[in-house]
Amino acid sequence: MGVIQQKEKQVYSPIPDDQSATESDDLLYEDFKSSHARKSRFSRWLILGGIVFFVAYSAVLVTIPYLWLRKERLHGANVIDTPIRKHIKYEPTYFGHTETSKDYKLVGKPSKELDANWSSIMQYFYAEVPKEFIQSLDRERDSIRLPNGNYLANYAFIHQLHCLKRLHQSYFPEVYWPDMTEEEKELQLEHSLHCLQMLVEVVMCKADETPLTMIWFEESILPGGNRTIAHECKNWDTLIDGMEQVKVDPL
Repeated sequence: MGVIQQKEKQVYSPIPDDQSATESDDLLYEDFKSSHARKSRFSRWLILGGIVFFVAYSAVLVTIPYLWLRKERLHGANVIDTPIRKHIKYEPTYFGHTETSKDYKLVGKPSKELDANWSSIMQYFYAEVPKEFIQSLDRERDSIRLPNGNYLANYAFIHQLHCLKRLHQSYFPEVYWPDMTEEEKELQLEHSLHCLQMLVEVVMCKADETPLTMIWFEESILPGGNRTIAHECKNWDTLIDGMEQVKVDPL
């Protein structure tokens, strides 16, 4: 019995208080340092992830409005829909101003060339509009239906150009309406006033906001507008390509 107790006493070797406390502190410090390192790494990844998310989110917020504004610049505000929307493209356009009418394509003294230029536009006076579009406006009862189920229409810009054509011709009644009676002259005057009113309305409606800078002219006491500046216009060729697809010959 004494031998066994002696051996057990030999197995147990107590650690001095100062050494035990030091090693325990070291172990606690190592555990704390390891835990702190893990938390630090997690925090760094969390911060990095937050930065990446913020940058990506900011990029999306900037890109979406940019793409939307870019689309709107090309296709207008889309406040009122139109069947030829896909054929409308906006672009900066400089008007070719000259000082003599001989250089104008649609305005000037009567000639076969001038009349041909107007006819090339007036061929689009009548057009067809999809029945779905007329139905969306609830205007089936106020429209003329075509054999193919679509409806007959007249796009406003062509009608406005028709009015300009009539006003231009009214300067030369002896050429375009010879031998008019007094009653016909009165009717022609009413038609011209109707056209003027329509053009006043469309100018106010479209309201070209391009600023025309002012310059001095040698023979004038008042400044005049410098018209050599870009205007925001629809691409005419693209628009006419679209009209070519929907024009109708009512005869």
